[in-house]
Amino acid sequence: MMVSFNVNFMKKLSKYSIALFILCCGSAIAQTTSNTNNILKDAENKLVAKVEGESIFLDEILEMAKKLPREYQKLSLDTVFPSLLARAIDARLVRNAGIKKGFSDNPEVKKRLEEIKGQIISEVFLRTTVNSQITEEALQQLYTETKSEMAGEEEVKARHILLNDETKANELIKSLKDGADFSETASKHSTGPSASSGGDLGWFTKGQMVPEFSEAAFKLKPGQIVDKPVKTQFGWHIILVEDRKKAAPPSFDDARGQLASRLSQSLLAKLLEKLRENAKIERFDINVKSTKN
Repeated sequence: MMVSFNVNFMKKLSKYSIALFILCCGSAIAQTTSNTNNILKDAENKLVAKVEGESIFLDEILEMAKKLPREYQKLSLDTVFPSLLARAIDARLVRNAGIKKGFSDNPEVKKRLEEIKGQIISEVFLRTTVNSQITEEALQQLYTETKSEMAGEEEVKARHILLNDETKANELIKSLKDGADFSETASKHSTGPSASSGGDLGWFTKGQMVPEFSEAAFKLKPGQIVDKPVKTQFGWHIILVEDRKKAAPPSFDDARGQLASRLSQSLLAKLLEKLRENAKIERFDINVKSTKN
């Protein structure tokens, strides 16, 4: 409990120090003009501090910046740099003090280092193994296989006539079925805001309209009018569907990130399955009895 409290306390203290620094100095520092691209270039070789002879380089500060809370990531590097550098320096001072006091041989330190070592080995192994198989050819193949799945939702292009009276709506439906022009009828009789454009609603997906309206519209084929008026919270609708389409799938370049994520998940699953198959695994239930794998 004490260890957990100390860790949480240090995290809160660190976050508070950043917020306090930015509150006091951020507005002034943010006005500093600099060429960001030049600053970031060759970051791993740009010395920003030395602590008891140990060098701290800019790339470490940039990594720290990436881990800041979202609200601070929006700030310029000039604004957060002084507080991040102070944190890096303080971290070295605290670590060095611990080493001098002999904490390198502390059992808890050794245990946690082993845990971290295991996590790093697993992470690097998986990343290296999986990334080596995410080739341009593999991504292209996956794109070809899943292109149709990535197409967007179906859309319809429709017009409607909104009325307050069901009887009047049925009369107009009969007139339209007999050949009356929908656009002219909508302009003359509709009480909705689209009356001025002949009841034109443009293209829309199911989720963009109230459920009753969408359900009726998406049952119609291009050129069809509803047989009965559709009741919604707004009144009675006469719906004409003019066209239907399914949104085109994204280009390969636009889908690259999605493809890489999907492929990496698939490769990871296959790798873990293979590792399980080739390993001797013993499972035990809560009563410590051996069970079959």
